[in-house]
Order: sequence, then C-alpha cells, then structure tokens
Amino acid sequence: MRKISILVTSDVHGYIMPTDFSGVEDLPLGLGKLATVIEEERNNHSILLIENGDFIQGSPLTYYEQSFVKGTENAVISAANALHYDLAVFGNHEFNFGMPVLNEVVEQSNYPWLAANIKRTDGTYFTQPYVLKEIDGVTIAVVGVTTQFVPVWEASNHIEGLLFEDSFKAAKREVEWLRANHEIDVMIIAYHGGFECDLETGAVLETTGENVGYQICQEIEGVDVVVTGHQHREIAQHLFGKAVVQPGTKGVCLGKIELTINDSGKLEKAEPSLIYMDDVPVNETISALIAPIHTETENWLDQNIGKIEGNMLIDSPFTARLKGHPYAEFINRIQNEVGDTSISCMAIFNDVCRGFQPDVTMRDIVTNYIFPNTLKVLQVKGRYIIEALEQSATYFTLVDGVPAVSDAFMIPKAQPFNYDLWTGIDYTIDLRKPEGSRVVEVLYNGRPLEAEETYEVVMNNYRATGAGNFPYFRECPVVKDIQTDMTELIANYFVKHGTVTAKPMDNMTIIY
Repeated sequence: MRKISILVTSDVHGYIMPTDFSGVEDLPLGLGKLATVIEEERNNHSILLIENGDFIQGSPLTYYEQSFVKGTENAVISAANALHYDLAVFGNHEFNFGMPVLNEVVEQSNYPWLAANIKRTDGTYFTQPYVLKEIDGVTIAVVGVTTQFVPVWEASNHIEGLLFEDSFKAAKREVEWLRANHEIDVMIIAYHGGFECDLETGAVLETTGENVGYQICQEIEGVDVVVTGHQHREIAQHLFGKAVVQPGTKGVCLGKIELTINDSGKLEKAEPSLIYMDDVPVNETISALIAPIHTETENWLDQNIGKIEGNMLIDSPFTARLKGHPYAEFINRIQNEVGDTSISCMAIFNDVCRGFQPDVTMRDIVTNYIFPNTLKVLQVKGRYIIEALEQSATYFTLVDGVPAVSDAFMIPKAQPFNYDLWTGIDYTIDLRKPEGSRVVEVLYNGRPLEAEETYEVVMNNYRATGAGNFPYFRECPVVKDIQTDMTELIANYFVKHGTVTAKPMDNMTIIY
C-alpha cells in the first residue's frame, strides 16, 4: 500500500502572513502557515498541490500591490512558485484586475492554470482543461472548472475575448474524454464553485447555476475526488462516493485527501480532512519572500487616507442598530454612490465595530468592514422591502419594556450581521407589536412605499443571495453586480472626497 496526499488551498484571497491587517500579527490563517503544513506533508510522502481559485485578490496587500506597485512580479504568485504548486484553477476574483494582469500572472506561474469551461471566442481553450500527473506510478487526472457566473459579475472589459461555458457540462465532457483516451487511476475535478443543495438532505438551496458542486458529485461518473471552493465553507466529507473538500477562506485550513493506493496501483480509498492552522508557525521561506511587500502594505495601512468632520465613532453597536448612526449612513452613502441608487441597506457586522476616528487610516477601514463583500443592485418590490424590515425588526425583543437582542440572533451563534439599517426610505418600527407586524410606516420620497412597485436597492452580495433569512432577494433581478470589495470602495471614496462629513441617520424610528 502507498499513500499520496492531495493538498488543496482555495479562496486564500491574497492572505499570506497570519494577519487580517487589523493589527493582530499571529492569527491562525494565511498561506505562510499553510506552507509549513504543506512542506511537512511533502517530507512525509508524495503530494499533489492544488490551488483552487480566488488566490490573487482580496487582501489589503493585493489591493496595495495592484494600486501602487504595478509592474513587479506578483507577490502571491512568487509565494506559490516557492511552494511548487502542481496546478491552479481560476476563481471569479482572478479576473478583477483585468486581462493584462491575469495574463502576467499565468506567465509568471511555474505551474499550469486549468480552465475547461473558459474558451476564447475562436473556440480554443483559454489555458488548458486538465493535467495528467504521474506520481509514484499512479496516473492522476485533474480537470479544472470555474463557476460560470463570472460574466454576470465581472466588468466586460476585464474578460474581453473570453467565453464561459456551463461548468457542469465542461467537467463532464473532459472527464469522459480522459476516461476514454487515457488509463486514469485517480480522477479529480477541481471546481471553483460550491454546492447548490444541502449536503445532508439534498434539498435544493439555489437554482441559478452559480454553484453546481452537488450536481457534479451526483451525476458525473468516474470521478474520485471533487475539490470545491467559492462559498468559503469548511467541508471534508464523502458525497455520492466521492471525497469532497472545501477549505474555507484566507488560509484558515488546508484541504487534504489522503489516497491509499494498493500494490496494483489502484485507488483503495480517498479520505478527506481539513488541517487547521492553530499553533502552526509561519514558513520561513515564505515569510522572507513576502516581507518587503508586507512591510510596505503595513506602512500604507497606517497612513491617513481621509478625515471625518463630526463624530463617526460608535460607542455601542447595539445602540447604533436601535437608533441609527452616522457610520451606517456613511456606508449606505457610499453604496448608493457606487450603485447609482437612492435606497441602500447595510449591517454593522459585529459588536466590536467602533466606527471612524477623525483621522482615518486604511487599517481603520479593514477593521470596521471585516467581510470581503462586493455589491449588487437589485430590483426589489416594495413588499419585499417591508418584509426585509420586518425580518430585521426580529433582532430586537423587549425585556420589561427595554429592547434587547432576541435569542434568534444569539443562538446557536451571534448574528448581528443579519440586521440591516436602511437609508433612502423613512421607516418606523414598533417593537411593542407582534413580530411580522412591527413595520408601521415606510415612505419613499415622502409617499407610502407601493407594495407592487419596483425599487432599485443596493446591498452587499451576501444579502443579495437571500442569506440571513431574506429569501425573496434571491429571486430579485440583478441590475448591476459591482465586483470590487467594499474595503476598496470605502478607500476610494476617501481618496475622492478627502474629508467626509458625519451625517445623522434620521430616517428611521424604533418605538418601544
């Protein structure tokens, strides 16, 4: 018997050193820590190292590099080359910087990028659809596919000349061709996409085609391993007889599928697992390699990027949610400007959010806006806006007449990120009324909101999926998909405007 380990990174989003850039320097995340485990695995037995997409974009470091030090070798790719990746798959965020940058990334990489469902307009593959690797006498095939929704999200000039085929059909086509034309011992699909169905019950959760991992596992025969990503979930299990992994985001864990090969060179079993980065030191080679750009980024984060005129500090996130706050007004202001809308909703994500000091740094931005969200503009019926306000109103309960957080937002885990504050409408909520009937008035431009009239609303991409018990948003037509991280949009707003005036959020009233 022999052992071969398939090691997987996905959705690293440019996080290399163990920091989220808030000031904490040794968090259990980052490619630098993953590298330590990867090298340990490589020293123990043969490995196949797969990067599954959303690798080069998403952190303050990658934003700084692309904004201020263009023309140098990509820092994340330099780290990947040092780790001797065997292959990579394109994520949707690989296209965010445009084709010139992406072409340079592919050229700089000492490993192939796979794209079975991405072709040029002349019908040729953008890169290559698969790789065949011979490891310890075992032939391993890897087919790479990317969520087909890239054209929905990405600016057209960033993907000019490319066509994105159905990822399921492309994966099935390549697997069948490889099985018919090669002797394959282990077949892997590396898919930058996630699951459209509940993994336990099979219940359909979405029908858009953005994620088709469940269909891939269920319907494509002759596959042993399915690598997934995109949804930032942490998954290691079997599904329809296939070993499946999805290793979260920012390098919080490494996906591993341990292959047991019998004496005849055939696969006996494939065991998926996740290796977390707690108590793992940073790889010295990666640390030294990334040190210059990391230091530059840290220095940049501490530079003033703008000023606040007035008070935008948050003393109590709970009170801010109850009474409104200039910070919420400001984030909604940015969203409306970017989305070219007048109605916006946002969330104060956690209970340590403190708003902005008078002198704002980039570090302040990433500390307050902690999620890698982008924006979507939806066409939303008035009744859905009212339903959304009712859902947010369930965040509160009254204890002896005093507002408190309801158990639904605390158990099994705290979910302050699922309470939204709206601007562009004037609304009144009465917490004394039963849930579902607390919204007593909603006005738009001074007139009652029309239930069947459609309004353009900008919100983060997480909320636009219906997540957080807002399922009706999932069915709303998408007017615009803005594929730039909110931290970048906030920074750009300060760069454009310099000094920002804190404005009261006086469009909401909560009665209790």
